[in-house]
Amino acid sequence: MLRAPIVTSPAATSLLACVLTANLFLACGTAQTAPKQDLSVRPTVPVGKLISGRDMTVARGGHTATVLPDFTVLIAGGKDEHGGVLASTEIYDPTKETFAPAAKMLVAREGHAAALLPDGKTLVAGGMTRGGVPLASCEDYDFESGEFTHRGSMHTPRVHAAAVVLRDGRLLITGGDDGKQALASAELYDVLTGKWSLVVRMLAARANHTATMLSDGRVLIVGGTGVRHSALATTEIFDPKTNKFTAAAHLHEARAYHTTALLLNGDVLIAGGTTGTAATPLTSAEIYKVAARSFTTTGNLTEARSRIPESTTLLDGRVLIVGGGASAEIYTLKSGSFRTVDGRLDTARYDSAALQLMDGTTRIFGGYDAKGVSTAKTWIYRP
Repeated sequence: MLRAPIVTSPAATSLLACVLTANLFLACGTAQTAPKQDLSVRPTVPVGKLISGRDMTVARGGHTATVLPDFTVLIAGGKDEHGGVLASTEIYDPTKETFAPAAKMLVAREGHAAALLPDGKTLVAGGMTRGGVPLASCEDYDFESGEFTHRGSMHTPRVHAAAVVLRDGRLLITGGDDGKQALASAELYDVLTGKWSLVVRMLAARANHTATMLSDGRVLIVGGTGVRHSALATTEIFDPKTNKFTAAAHLHEARAYHTTALLLNGDVLIAGGTTGTAATPLTSAEIYKVAARSFTTTGNLTEARSRIPESTTLLDGRVLIVGGGASAEIYTLKSGSFRTVDGRLDTARYDSAALQLMDGTTRIFGGYDAKGVSTAKTWIYRP
């Protein structure tokens, strides 16, 4: 039986050579072995950039910044560049990048607490007024009327206390300093009645601490300065169901003036601060493992930091820490490490105010320099 001869031609050979398989690639019509990829090399996620923003209407340090229901920001109180305690407030509009003077508070205050309540009003509580007098008075800001209204007083004057809005709408405020010593007392503000009520005292008196709401609604209280003005390693948890505090694990390193952030996995990052009575700034950081009820160490900050504003958890789960130094840095849980972002503040800034906006950017407002002089400058972090 006769078979037709197989005919090859340059065109057919070229076509066969252009067949792409799993380990071949096209190049000039000839078959070549594909270069091996180094799978250990992964693209580096950009760290983002810190840039200058517009100035506030006045210099401020020890102030607060609160996002209002219309997504503008209320900036309240603090100290000006001459050390005067401010009653003034201003509104920042992130869509226009503008600052405009707003109504004055009823009482000048710095080192106070501020929180947006479920009724849309911003409660401003405690702090210190002119003459170094600690305050128990409270007032709220109505963004619709643009006015402040007196809202009673706490049972105890408090400066540098920690406040957090609970899931049931009540405001928990813990510790602080009454002008003489750190406090162990804590109070709850009821939006419906407009009244404060004392709860069972914390297990330790503390000021300059942090209060972070956990994913289950409980509140983790961390560190701070105690009655002897030394940093604390103790922590405790407040349960809104019982209105009581219970002891939690000890930190690996005592700290005050630190910052915390709730991570996407439900654990809590604690970073920086000061330790001892000499207020030595720290580079160390640790993680509170909720399931294990314990703290584990993680990578160090790239710069020692203290008197840091509240850190922000970015939309992708990383954490931005800025202030307490001139740089800003990003923490990544997967690698357990910090990386310095591009750009810097004008100088090391302390007791600034920082918050994240709906567009994923973070705004940093004012703060003191190393000599205690406040600034009107602001910065924008873009991921």
